Amino acid sequence: MERSKRHALLWAAFFLFLVGFMLHIRQMFYMSAAAAMLWPISLLLGRRKLAGLELSRSAPKALQAGEAADVKLRLINPTRTKRLFVQLTDALPAKAAGVDPSFIVPNLEAGAEVELSYVLRTSLRGVYRLGPLLLQAAETLGLSTFSRQFERSDEVIVYPTPVPLPPLWPPDAAGHRPHRALRVVGDDGLDFYGIREYVPGDDLRRVHWKTTARMDELMTVQFTKEQSLEGTIILDLHAKSHAGEGLFSTLEQGVLLAATAARQADVLAGDVGLIAVGDEDYSVPVALSVDQYRAILEGLARAEPTPADNWPDAVVERIAGRPPRGAALVISPRTDETALTVAGQLLARDQVVSWMVLEPAGATAAAFVAQLQSLGCHVRTIDCSLPLQAQFGIGQGSYAQT
Repeated sequence: MERSKRHALLWAAFFLFLVGFMLHIRQMFYMSAAAAMLWPISLLLGRRKLAGLELSRSAPKALQAGEAADVKLRLINPTRTKRLFVQLTDALPAKAAGVDPSFIVPNLEAGAEVELSYVLRTSLRGVYRLGPLLLQAAETLGLSTFSRQFERSDEVIVYPTPVPLPPLWPPDAAGHRPHRALRVVGDDGLDFYGIREYVPGDDLRRVHWKTTARMDELMTVQFTKEQSLEGTIILDLHAKSHAGEGLFSTLEQGVLLAATAARQADVLAGDVGLIAVGDEDYSVPVALSVDQYRAILEGLARAEPTPADNWPDAVVERIAGRPPRGAALVISPRTDETALTVAGQLLARDQVVSWMVLEPAGATAAAFVAQLQSLGCHVRTIDCSLPLQAQFGIGQGSYAQT
C-alpha cells in the first residue's frame, strides 16, 4: 500500500513536469517539484515519531503447563510531543500460538503513560522467551512506516504439570514400597538395614561412631522400619529414539512421568536426583533440600532432545556414586541393545530398576520388555498416544502445587 502511494506520487510529479514542459506553464513545474519533494520531506519529519518513547514488559517468572497469566506492557512518552497511531508488538515462541500481542495506541499524549496487557497461554512445558518488543508508526501521509526495536527479552519457565498416578517408584529388595521416613527414637523391634549418611533430624544415639571415624563424616544406622526413598530419575533425551509431536510425543510423555515421579518423591521426603543430559546437562544432583523438587522441575522444563547419543555414558558416570539398593526410575523409548546394556550396568551397581518403556502410537515392545524382566527390572509400557491417567485406570486431575 505504501509503495503504491509512493509510485503514484512520483508518477504525478512526472506528469506535472511533462504537462508544464509541453504547455510552458510555470505553475506546473512548481507543482511537480512539490510532489517530488513531498515524500522525502515527510520521511525526514517522520523519523522522529518514535524517538524518546520508552517501552517495558512485566511477565511472570514461572508457570505450570496449562496455566495462563497476564503479561503487561508499559509505553511511556516522556517527550513534549504528542504521538499518534503507534503500534506495539511483542514476539512470542511458536508454542504460545493463539496469542496476538499486538496493539495500536491512537493517541499518546506528551508525558503520558499507557499500560496494555495480553494473556500468555501455556500448553507445553519449556522456556518461553518473550521479545524483542517492536514499535511501529507511519508518517502523516502514510507513505512510510518506521520501526524501533527494544531488544529486552524475558524468560518464563513453564514447569511440566505432574499428574496423579499410582506409585511409579519400584519396591525395594524386600518388596516394600517407599514411604515417608519414620524418625524412631528407640531401636527395639527394628531390623538392621545398613549404614548411611547422617541427615539433620536423625537421632544422635544412632550414629555409628566407628564408621564415622573411618569415613570422616557422620554416619548413622538405618533400620528397615525407617525406609525412605533414595532414587534417581533417568530420562533419555536422544532425539532419534523419540517420536511424535506435541503433548503426546514420547518426549513430552516421558517428561510428565519424570515430573510425577519427582512429585511423589517430594511427598515422601525422598532423597532423589535427575539424570537428563542433552546438548546441555539438565541433571540435578541428589540432595535432601526443600528446593530439590523445584530444581528437578526446572531441569525438566529446560530439557531438550539431543542428536548426540551421550545418554549411556552419562548414566554410568552419574550413577556410580549412588548407594546400593537405591531406586532407579528409567524413562526411555529405546528398545535396542544399548538400553539392555544400561539396564545391566544399573543392576550391577545394585540398583532396583523400574523401566518405563515409552511406545509411540502403534508400536509394541513385547520382546524388549521380556528381556528387561529377565534381567530383573520392573517394567511398564506407556502408550504415548493415550493420556497417562487412562493407562493407570484413574480419573482426570493434576498436581498443581510446585
